[in-house]
Amino acid sequence: MPRLHPVAEPLRRTLRSHLLGAMTRSGGVLPAHVLGLGLRTAAALVRRGGLGDRARDNLRIAFGQDLSHDEREAILRASFSHSARVFQEWMRLARGAPPSGPRSHKGLWIERAVAVDDSIEHLERVMSEGRGAILVSAHLGNWELGPARLRRLGFEGQAVGLERKRDSSSKWITRMRRSYGLESLAQDSHPRRLLEVLQRGEILGLVCDLEVRRLAGVHVPFFDRPALTMSAPAALARAHKTPLIPMRCVARGTGYALLFEEPLVLDPHAPRSEATMDLLQRMNGVFENWIRQDPEQWAWHQHRWRTPPEQGPTAPLASRGLASDALSGPPKA
Repeated sequence: MPRLHPVAEPLRRTLRSHLLGAMTRSGGVLPAHVLGLGLRTAAALVRRGGLGDRARDNLRIAFGQDLSHDEREAILRASFSHSARVFQEWMRLARGAPPSGPRSHKGLWIERAVAVDDSIEHLERVMSEGRGAILVSAHLGNWELGPARLRRLGFEGQAVGLERKRDSSSKWITRMRRSYGLESLAQDSHPRRLLEVLQRGEILGLVCDLEVRRLAGVHVPFFDRPALTMSAPAALARAHKTPLIPMRCVARGTGYALLFEEPLVLDPHAPRSEATMDLLQRMNGVFENWIRQDPEQWAWHQHRWRTPPEQGPTAPLASRGLASDALSGPPKA
């Protein structure tokens, strides 16, 4: 993709920021069905471009031997339509309010939209130990509605996500999370900041199903093909001696279901590299199973198999001044 002129780039960011703000405000004025139709139309147009091509390639990698071309194309169309639904819900989250305070009623729709079943006992059991919990999730369903529902249930925590100081969409997502009562930590935050969340007895949320080349990672099988996978979840599990709890918030009809899996425990007796690979393989296996159940709800347009395994692991955190060894023990006073 060609780089914009240095003068044009700030203008593009400013225009995008104003566009996101205008769309968020319009979402509170336009009838929901009109807004939804507009977003689905926009998604269909986007599907015809580069993002659609990338999604098509990823579907071929994942299901090329199992599904026909027509079946993959049907998933492609449904996934972009689902993305429109998710963005419409994000716009509503952005106009919301934290669960405490005079405007808390603005989030009541979250409680009606997201059903919680008995699987939440997996989270409650880990939280009862008073040492917090690590939730791992995927870009499946609506991964922002899950944390929003947990906030309405009284859980405290922070989400780890991609933050770019000059990226208007990144800032919009951070503000959107703050609107429903969730603070964000940048993916490249010092490991000690992540551990501090857990030491306060809160939830640390990681969406870790995609490739992030600027973070430490290893190649782990995903749909039977090596995929660069961030190693931070395993490092945090080892440092805090706590399991990973897989969580998803998937569409079911006009609403959503918030579902939890059995905690994934890192083997404390295995060599570090073997224990890391084993835990990440099981985590990816959970994500893959989810995607096979609801393929139209995954973000197929994102990078997942971009970096070939012959390039080896990505640079460790220490190479950017964020020593990964800090995850081997609690932060010093």
